[in-house]
Amino acid sequence: MDTPIDLKETVRNLLASQQEAINEVHQERKRSQPKIHQRDLELAVTVLLVDLASADQEFDQTEYQVIVHGLMRMFGTKKHEVSALVNQAQTALQNMRGISRFGDLLRSNLPEEERLVIMDIIEEVIQADGVEDDYEIFLRQKLKGLLGLQQAEALQQ
Repeated sequence: MDTPIDLKETVRNLLASQQEAINEVHQERKRSQPKIHQRDLELAVTVLLVDLASADQEFDQTEYQVIVHGLMRMFGTKKHEVSALVNQAQTALQNMRGISRFGDLLRSNLPEEERLVIMDIIEEVIQADGVEDDYEIFLRQKLKGLLGLQQAEALQQ
């Protein structure tokens, strides 16, 4: 008959080997996923920001400047590149339903700290026109969820 110490050691060993197997699966999954280029991440962020800025049917210069500075701060994107990204984002938004695939891309490929920076930029876009309406409040929560930040917020409270 096993003694309690032997049983504890057996359970520890089982848990350790299980954790190793889980870690190996995660590593293999990372190796098998295609590499995401920075430009794809920049476009995904731009799509979210342009969608938000256009929510009130007026994408004004102040919101555009917030997007420029946000992308420069986050990725080092050059000013002239932002214009092309905004155009691509507007085209993507016209040709698709929803923005969830862009949120998925960011959630899967950026650490939480960088996704929190995106939320800071989202907040700046919302505040850019000096008016925060109910739809913008709704979009803030939707984007937070798309970026996988609802759980992080709940843990901090």
